Amino acid sequence: TIKIAKLHKFLQLSTMIFILLISFTLDADAQRRDNDRKKGNNTEEYFDESGVGSFRFWYGAGGGLNFGSFNGANLFIVSLSPMVGYKLTPEFSIGPRAELSYIHARSNGGGGVNKENFFNYGIGVFTRYKLFKQFFAHAEYQIENQGFGGVRQSENNFFFGGGYSSGGQVGYEIAILWNFLDDDTINIPIDYRIAFTYNF
Repeated sequence: TIKIAKLHKFLQLSTMIFILLISFTLDADAQRRDNDRKKGNNTEEYFDESGVGSFRFWYGAGGGLNFGSFNGANLFIVSLSPMVGYKLTPEFSIGPRAELSYIHARSNGGGGVNKENFFNYGIGVFTRYKLFKQFFAHAEYQIENQGFGGVRQSENNFFFGGGYSSGGQVGYEIAILWNFLDDDTINIPIDYRIAFTYNF
């Protein structure tokens, strides 16, 4: 109960800080646009007249190599997570993101070594907003299909958090997201992500 209360306070504080950051950023962005108009600079030239252009798209890909254990089995995990973003404005973008994981499980039992290979996959949509030059807020809804021991099940995930981007046409990013739909009572529902990006 104490842990749950602390968690609620943490989430409330994080939400308040996020709202304040968004408000500050939107206000600063509006002032910047107003100053640009007064100076004769048109930030809308970022986009072409049709509102569509290849430069509006950005691409990312994350990967992972992990070792762990679950229910007495040793796990070897390789994952790949591509994503494509579309810039509605220079700061705000939306797009799809996919995940594919290969898992090799090995356990002892029945007088020998048991081995099992299976795949987990997920597909989702995200929204992302650049708070400052190199920091961003990220929200994502995902449907994930998992399998273990011959049983498969689907789960809904909702991630929210933020990250850091190195900037530049080709760069990297680090994000920390909280899964609000994870009902695991043992592990903390935090997702750490590292990815490379192009044109973000």
